[in-house]
Amino acid sequence: MGNIGYLLDTTVLIDISRGNQQVTDWLLSLIDGEEDVATSVIVIAEYISGIPPDKKDRAKEYLSAFDILPITFEDATCAGGIRWEYARKGTMLALADALHGAIAMRKGLTVATSNPRHFPFVTTFDPRQS
Repeated sequence: MGNIGYLLDTTVLIDISRGNQQVTDWLLSLIDGEEDVATSVIVIAEYISGIPPDKKDRAKEYLSAFDILPITFEDATCAGGIRWEYARKGTMLALADALHGAIAMRKGLTVATSNPRHFPFVTTFDPRQS
């Protein structure tokens, strides 16, 4: 695959927490290889919002192992522009997806997600299909 570099979406973390072996194997192969893997503060917030209180500490420990990318001013303005452009085409993009995708664009990363339709403006990869 080369040194592509991936920005993990929430769906990947959910799949792993649910025991999806295909997605887990894919991620482990990246970690063992030379590809860059990161996620964003947006995904951390989305993932934690779905975790019961008694499992949050374990989830935080697990998530802290990843490179976590912040939102920059550039990302925010890019995401706003993306949402504006797609709204004019009749497609409403979630703010979280636009921000996450803008980070991927800035860093030259592929968004790893099982919902590629949420990211029509950036390169995606579905690890469920690998």
